[in-house]
Amino acid sequence: MKPSRRRQLIADLLLLLVTAVWGGTFVMVKDAVSAYPVFGFLTIRFALASVALLPVAGGHLRGLGWRGWGAGALIGLFLFAGYGLQTVGLRYTSASKAGLITGLSVVIVPLLSALLIRRRPAPGALLGVGLATVGLVLLTLGPANQLVAERGDLIVLGCALGFALHIVSVSIFAPRMDPLGLTLVQVLTVGLLSLGMSYVEGVWAAPTGPVWFAAAFTGVLATAMAFAAQNLVQRFTTPTHTALIFTAEPVFAAAFGVLLAGETLLPRGLAGGLLIVAATVASEIDWSEQAAARVVRWASPAVALAPPLLCLALCGPTGTSQGLLWAGVVWALAILAPALVRRLPLGEGRVALAGAPGTAMAMGGGSPGGPPRPGLRLAREAAQLIAPLAALGLAVAAEAPRPYALLAGLAAGAVALRLLVRTRAISHAVASTAAAATALTSLLGVAAAPTFLLVPVVAWARVRAGGDSPTYSLMGGVGGVLATLMVLRAAGLG
Repeated sequence: MKPSRRRQLIADLLLLLVTAVWGGTFVMVKDAVSAYPVFGFLTIRFALASVALLPVAGGHLRGLGWRGWGAGALIGLFLFAGYGLQTVGLRYTSASKAGLITGLSVVIVPLLSALLIRRRPAPGALLGVGLATVGLVLLTLGPANQLVAERGDLIVLGCALGFALHIVSVSIFAPRMDPLGLTLVQVLTVGLLSLGMSYVEGVWAAPTGPVWFAAAFTGVLATAMAFAAQNLVQRFTTPTHTALIFTAEPVFAAAFGVLLAGETLLPRGLAGGLLIVAATVASEIDWSEQAAARVVRWASPAVALAPPLLCLALCGPTGTSQGLLWAGVVWALAILAPALVRRLPLGEGRVALAGAPGTAMAMGGGSPGGPPRPGLRLAREAAQLIAPLAALGLAVAAEAPRPYALLAGLAAGAVALRLLVRTRAISHAVASTAAAATALTSLLGVAAAPTFLLVPVVAWARVRAGGDSPTYSLMGGVGGVLATLMVLRAAGLG
């Protein structure tokens, strides 16, 4: 591995660790404020953070000037609103839901940028807003499918707005001012405002050991040290990588909430959380031709259909070992083998592996770039069809579980249709992705429904890269869903 790639990998792993620390603070803060006043806790937290930052950023305060102090105080006000509303909201909602709703700040930022600084939002940001809205609705649905927006959820939603205002204001002022000094002023502002609000609360008590630990962890480790680590390693990675890594914070928050606090999420709540995470990713990724090429490279039937086959083996009615055996057979013969054979480009007298010039196997002379011999083409097409038929015959002869025989038959039918219809009528990449999403949702429930988001992503990539037309992609998506539903119904699954 090249040194630059190694540094970027280490930087990404350290940023992921910082994100995990941030995600873990939700459970810790919820436990602390259940036994101690909210703003008293914030006062201690940001006092400790200020003390920890002073040796690093204290010397940068003199260079700020009055404008810098004023900008830092304004940014600190928004930061105080974010942390204050988040901490209050944690009293009335779960740590997992609070983490997921807080993640909406990334989605709100483009809208505020359009309103405040006239910065036109990118299409990905608008897509993120739509996904996040649906995710938030699913997250707040009650057991009877009624919309139940708890008080804590609404308060934490206000916190997401506060953090979004903080991000936008930083983007306005930070490029013209010293970032370290500006950060210290923000932290001091939050601490002073928290101290003032603690007098309004009117409840003062000696902090217990757990409160001191939570304040020290969140103030020193999750604020001061995390900030220092971010500034240290972010030079070795890209802003896109950083933004995408930070979208994992709500995932860590939900995971810690479930594992450490015993919280539960309904399946639709889990689906809503996944949509919110998808929204943050959609807002941050670069929707370019290069990104489309990466998606196309991985969007193949062999890749897309592996997870549902594995899920069928683990969740199906048969034993795990028998299920894994038949899933492997069907995947290798009915899905992988035809794809590999199809990628063998035929030249006159030669067969060469795709992407491997110089490894051609001579079969009689001629130019590798010439027209294919009819016999060789027929042999390749026959091999594509024989592989899934072999899987089907083996499944029938060995009395394999019904789902695997049906899947092998479906794969054989798809290959036969592709060979008979020379003009491509559907996008096979989109069809396989839609089939995988349908199978996973049928087997796992509504929590797996966000996997359908991969279908338009693959369709966009295929169209953007020039591989398929929108009509082919649409037909592929519809065909993949309908064919999979028919197989699942015939097998008695889902």
